[in-house]
Amino acid sequence: MGKLSGPAGLRVLNMEQKKHFPLFCDIQGKKAVVIGGGAIAARRCRTLSRFAFALHIIAPILHPDILELEKQGLATVSRRTFAPGDEKGAFLLVAATDDRQVNALAGQLAKQAGAFVSVADRREECTFYFPALIEDGPITIGVAGDGQDHAAVAQRAGQIRRLLEQ
Repeated sequence: MGKLSGPAGLRVLNMEQKKHFPLFCDIQGKKAVVIGGGAIAARRCRTLSRFAFALHIIAPILHPDILELEKQGLATVSRRTFAPGDEKGAFLLVAATDDRQVNALAGQLAKQAGAFVSVADRREECTFYFPALIEDGPITIGVAGDGQDHAAVAQRAGQIRRLLEQ
């Protein structure tokens, strides 16, 4: 790859710029809303519950793992379907229902409200991708791709985990 001259004499690599930036930020007490109560939503909730979010889950039917998070005090739950306004105040919203229209509406409204959005059934509607996480004491490593090859991300995360175990 050749180098090009950039503004103010900065050197810029001649490569396509990535659209997603890995960002670790203070989320202490920030509201994370998960719309959906199935297996995918439960997986996202388990991940989010390991961090200091104020986690709120909205779904009429709940996966046993979500019920356990509620029981442990790691999440609050509204046993109903999504309604406009549920996105208000969210720092992050995950739309993970089995209803395309609900996911699209929740994602659209959350974006308009300024939240980071993950729409489980449409990569192009996401403003962030869930990373594979590797946690080693106070260190958290996030591995993410461009949303196209989840298996490759999982494989790379597994390689990193195995390296840390050595």
